[in-house]
Amino acid sequence: MAAVILTVLDHPAAAGTLLRAAERLAVLCGASRINAMLVRAPPETMVSPSEEVLTLQREAKLSDQEAVRARKAQAAFEAWLPELPAGIASQWLDIDGIAELLVEEHGRRADFIVMERPTRRQYSTSWHALRAALFATDRPILVVPRHCSVNFGRRIAIAWRDDERAAKAVLAAIRCLAGCEKVFVLTGVREAAAKPALPAILAEHGIAAELHLLPIVAGPFGAALLRKVHGLGADMLVMGAYQHSPLRELLLGGVTRHVLSHANLPVLLRH
Repeated sequence: MAAVILTVLDHPAAAGTLLRAAERLAVLCGASRINAMLVRAPPETMVSPSEEVLTLQREAKLSDQEAVRARKAQAAFEAWLPELPAGIASQWLDIDGIAELLVEEHGRRADFIVMERPTRRQYSTSWHALRAALFATDRPILVVPRHCSVNFGRRIAIAWRDDERAAKAVLAAIRCLAGCEKVFVLTGVREAAAKPALPAILAEHGIAAELHLLPIVAGPFGAALLRKVHGLGADMLVMGAYQHSPLRELLLGGVTRHVLSHANLPVLLRH
């Protein structure tokens, strides 16, 4: 059965890039459908903390802003639609509601989810929706920066640690890895620790790869990881998504957060 990709559109300026990234992912993994979803936020959820009440005038203004955003995103969808390769269908979904709840509902029915990489200024809404995709859908998420090349999947880097999440990420990317030109495995190693081997999961799936060791030293490991990814000329990164305790509101782990905040290439994440 061919895969289905859910593309969550947010900012119209990024819609074209996200749709083309979803198309590229569909080609790589053999997907047959791309569903493009835009969620219109209810006015009451967009009231700032300084506003005590939502007046009718303010509600109408917020609703108009959401309508304009939806029209612009749909225009980008309609401009992209004729470019779809034969054999890939697509559907436009324009829904009112809470983004994280709808991402969870529709994401569980898809095989992959494509989302825009949030910026620091978009922390609340965009990060909540992304966390819902990562931790509530049980699906791989392709996070795409707004300004990046969508011609990815030729040189793929894997951030590896020998655990379940990294293995799930690799399994989600297997169809992409099988057809790429080069696969790099990047793994952290502490001083005096035994040198790790290439992951058995790659050999068992017939994937040849180069192993690159990154010393674990002082400073953010996520920054060292991204420097190596770029130094190798990789155009896509595959990694497990890690989090702190649910008691700390599902905060993302340090490496995951750094990569999501700074990567300028598509990142395929799997929790």
